[in-house]
Amino acid sequence: MIINNLERYGAEKLGHLKKVMLHSPEYSIRRVKETNLQFYLFDKVPDYDRFIDEHYAYRKLLTDNGVEVYELSDLIVNNRELMSYLPNLPYLNDSSVITSKGAVISTMCPGGRQYEEIVVREALTTLAIPILHDCGPGEQFEGLITLSPDTLFVADTERHSKESVERFFIFALQHFQNIVYVEIPQARRFMHPDMIFNRISDQLGLVFPPAFLNCWLVQKNRRQKIDFMTWSKRRNMELIPISDEEQQKWGTSFVTLGPNHVINYDISLKPTTQKILESMGVRFTQFHPDALLAGGGSLRCLTLRLLRE
Repeated sequence: MIINNLERYGAEKLGHLKKVMLHSPEYSIRRVKETNLQFYLFDKVPDYDRFIDEHYAYRKLLTDNGVEVYELSDLIVNNRELMSYLPNLPYLNDSSVITSKGAVISTMCPGGRQYEEIVVREALTTLAIPILHDCGPGEQFEGLITLSPDTLFVADTERHSKESVERFFIFALQHFQNIVYVEIPQARRFMHPDMIFNRISDQLGLVFPPAFLNCWLVQKNRRQKIDFMTWSKRRNMELIPISDEEQQKWGTSFVTLGPNHVINYDISLKPTTQKILESMGVRFTQFHPDALLAGGGSLRCLTLRLLRE
């Protein structure tokens, strides 16, 4: 397969989603057994064939909505053997974020997700996406959210160390004006930042307020405590709170196809919440998960967004 370099990249602006990377773990997923569930962070042993089938169904849903999908394994030459040892590699959103300045590559925590970034780095290099920042060996930094071309959102999850976060700030503030930094409970249900907040459009988002223990706006020469709801309102973004049950069903962890159009699990939001959002102009394209739930991740977790309009 001939892979063309990406001349354009970056997904921080919420225009129409044009290009993504997915990975179907046809071999590595079979490594997950009852004896290593905790190591690989799976909730249960997946039905291997159905997991793959559902993953392909999601891929088709994206292409049906005009999104070009790159398969990670088509981009890998040097690390194909390593790829076969990483059943969590499909959760590509955790291991890197693509901005118009280049890629920010995480360092995955020791255990079953260690070394995923090596494979992802090769794939991005194949696509000629420059590496803006590589957290590097010894760090623990799994993921962030881009709020705009000049603002990042970082949460102190159980998959981040405070030391790694502080070192990340030093880099990030050379390229971005603002970082919203949130201290959150150290619990699996809040494993990554998109489990507490996500954008539907530049003017609308979903949020789980109880997870925001403390919040700061970090800039080059100052760090001030803020209320995230108030701060967002001042930036003309309305945040709709979700319930405890919705949060645990990936309520904030969806893929924005374009402004006010999201793909999400059909189990994530209560009908009342969905109706409120629909009354505000939000359109849902829904996917019913079953086998995919074994890995404890959302459709957003599975999707590395490469380019938006």
